[in-house]
Amino acid sequence: MKSVFFNTDVLDAEKKLMEKYSIPSIVLMENAGMKSAEIIWDYFIKENCSRIVILSGKGNNAGDGYVIARHLYSKNIADDVYAPIHIFQCYPSSELKGDALVNYGIAKELFRSDYFEIFDDVTRLIDISEIDNEKILFVDAVFGIGFKGRLDDKVKNIFADISQFVNDKFVIAVDVPSGLYDYTDASDCLKADVTVSMGVKKFSTLFFSGKEVSGEIKIVDVGIANSMFDEFNGKEILLVEKQDTFFDEIQRNVNSHKYNNGKLFILAGSEGYTGAAYLASQSALRAGCGSVILGIPEGLIAIMEAKTTEVITLPLKSDKYLNNESYEMVQEKIEWADTVLLGPGMGRESDTMSFVRNLVKKYNKNFVIDADGIYAFRGHLDLLKKDNCSVVLTPHFGEFAGLLEISTDELKKDFYNIAKEFAEKYDVVLVLKGSPTVITKGKEFYVNSCGRENLATIGSGDVLSGIIASLTAQSGDALNSCISGAYLHGYCGDRLYALYGDSGTIAGDLIEQIPAAKNEIIKDNKTKQ
Repeated sequence: MKSVFFNTDVLDAEKKLMEKYSIPSIVLMENAGMKSAEIIWDYFIKENCSRIVILSGKGNNAGDGYVIARHLYSKNIADDVYAPIHIFQCYPSSELKGDALVNYGIAKELFRSDYFEIFDDVTRLIDISEIDNEKILFVDAVFGIGFKGRLDDKVKNIFADISQFVNDKFVIAVDVPSGLYDYTDASDCLKADVTVSMGVKKFSTLFFSGKEVSGEIKIVDVGIANSMFDEFNGKEILLVEKQDTFFDEIQRNVNSHKYNNGKLFILAGSEGYTGAAYLASQSALRAGCGSVILGIPEGLIAIMEAKTTEVITLPLKSDKYLNNESYEMVQEKIEWADTVLLGPGMGRESDTMSFVRNLVKKYNKNFVIDADGIYAFRGHLDLLKKDNCSVVLTPHFGEFAGLLEISTDELKKDFYNIAKEFAEKYDVVLVLKGSPTVITKGKEFYVNSCGRENLATIGSGDVLSGIIASLTAQSGDALNSCISGAYLHGYCGDRLYALYGDSGTIAGDLIEQIPAAKNEIIKDNKTKQ
């Protein structure tokens, strides 16, 4: 796993690393600029751009921009391309200081050619931007991670003009898009196609508006390995990657049988929502669970038996909704199961909610609670605390906000702290579904690294809950089941994105991808060992 930092925290980490290893800041700036220039030049060639415009500020981000310009100059000469490079200074050079001023001086001495210029005239920038039949690569090196507040009108207007009037462009941000301080509001930022992030990924680029304006994120080695940052990752935010999954640890024994490969009991479905029960149970089987029993209202049993073959269905006393009349009937199956999944498509009838609460209150089992099952605990959160077993909650932001009785906007603004504090207080594993999904048990805060917008489709969450419940039943390890389950779910989505693009994926497609995707992850991890 790789460390992720809030903007302010990474500045502190870099300072401590420089002190610990006696690394001058100008060396880090040189490394960052040189490595960034390599990425920028690759995109310049790949995107068939004709000139480069570097937008510089007055702090260290501007210093990175000057180093980048110098190394792009070298690339020009080495590749015999001679693409024009322009550095537009958003602020007078008299405001530069420290390492940025040093690198400005070097760049100014080098740029004595018709192909290269440093200027601060907005009219000149507009003239360059309006050159016909050219694709311009803009490098945003105005502000970095030290920026707080809002952009001033000058920079805001420059970004707005570029966004509105330059049609053929490619934008690369240095470290973070300039002005990205609040990940919920990046409206003034210049939207990047790519962000080259120095050393580690930044929290602000991974979520909500921050994610929208950051584009693809490329990590740049600044001469300090990502693992060296781990020592100073006080907030314990970790990016989950393929090698962090545990599928190789839960592969079946050659002498195994269906009942020692995970026994899962699912209570799900209501009138109009049999699909959720079907998706959750089918995905559980595809994720490797040896035996899955689905409890569903008897009035819906004909529908489910027509849809499912391998899943065992248990008709419960009700035409449309599960309720306490079924309490005695499910007792044997709960005691039989390794894990119980509650909620998909269950509905929010008061009797159903009471039924869910009574089951969780009575039985010490590993529970995975999703969708409507989560709503049952609004105002009854203390029931989630269990001894000698695990409770997993898999809400999306709206469901979690509803459980906490706060607005979704309030949750989004501080979901890192709210999620960790909730998980620790109630001793649950929280899987907060989003783009990306995050997982926490109250200490570490795991950010899933895969999954794209094609997963925003009805039923996708039911598939995820089925996968997580399946893995928990097989392993007994709720936290790692959530981490690996979220990764597998996202990985399936990525495979489908390659086939269908950002739309067209349906939840059933995900189920069909699960076995091959899991196999691929296991093989790739073995190859890297």
